[in-house]
Parts: sequence; C-alpha cells; structure tokens
Amino acid sequence: MKTLLLLMLLVAFNVHAALPGDSIYQLNSQWQNRDNRTLNLAELAGKKQVVALIYTDCITACPVIVSDIKAIQDALTPAQQQQMGFVLVSLTPARDTPKVMRHFAKKRGLDRHWTLLSGPDDQVQTLAMALNIQYMGLADGEVAHSNAISVLDEQGRLQLQQVGLPGGPEALINTLWP
Repeated sequence: MKTLLLLMLLVAFNVHAALPGDSIYQLNSQWQNRDNRTLNLAELAGKKQVVALIYTDCITACPVIVSDIKAIQDALTPAQQQQMGFVLVSLTPARDTPKVMRHFAKKRGLDRHWTLLSGPDDQVQTLAMALNIQYMGLADGEVAHSNAISVLDEQGRLQLQQVGLPGGPEALINTLWP
C-alpha cells in the first residue's frame, strides 16, 4: 500500500513539474464532478479545454454560454472532438451538487466530453481570478458574472478568451486549428 501511495505521489509531482508556470493546472485544486468523483484540474491536461463559469439555475446568460459551447462541439470534426474537452465550473457550488449537475447535464444533452465541476468557494474564486472572470453574488441569489468562454491549451495555458461566438463556432475552431 505504501508503495502504491508513493508511486501516486511521484506521478502527481511529475505531472505538475511538467506543466508550464502559467498553467491553470498549477492551481492543484480538488473539485467534485457530476459523478461525485474528486478531480484535480491537472487531470484535464492533454486536451484543449473549453471552459466557462456558470451556475445551473441561471435563466439568462448561462444557457446562452452552454448553447455556444455546444455549437462549438457540434462544429468539430470527430477527430477534433477527441482532442477537446468542455468544462463547466459552478459559480454556486453550495447549490450545484453532483446530483444537480447530473440533472443539468442530462437536461442539456451534455455528453461524455463534458466535465461539470463544483468546488469550495475559495477555489472557484481562485480559478475565476486566474481566468480573469469576474463575478458577484446578488441579494436575490443570482450571480452577475463575465460571460467569457475560455480555451485552454493541452497544458492548461489560456489560449483564447471571448464573449460569445461573434464569428460563429467555425471562426473559433479555425483559430484553434489553423
């Protein structure tokens, strides 16, 4: 058992040692996914990741953000889809439990390429700051937030960030795969 634990620690250290200093994956934070599995951000390394901060009971901007990201996914070739993941991070982690995120994913038709994450408020704040996403909880339970879609490269560096899809999903895809 000790040997296995030591091996796991060495692998985790080597993953972080191999990451560039400006990688979001250096945050080394623990999250819960929709399957209630603990996930470290560094586990997302190896694929480009489209990332957005949302909350599941939003009725204004968040559905548009998710629809835009789905449009990106739909415009990808099967080979490109294998090289890309889609990550939604909850801005209201106390409400967005794994069960709520599972229901949201099913309702929105989010397949296995999508990772839905919820974590402690301080980790959400840290990730939001690293991605330059601003947000603020309002008295009515809503959250005012940046509507940015961020794209991370395979090593977790911010490759692109924009609001919406002004040139359509193809323009974004052509930027990522010229």
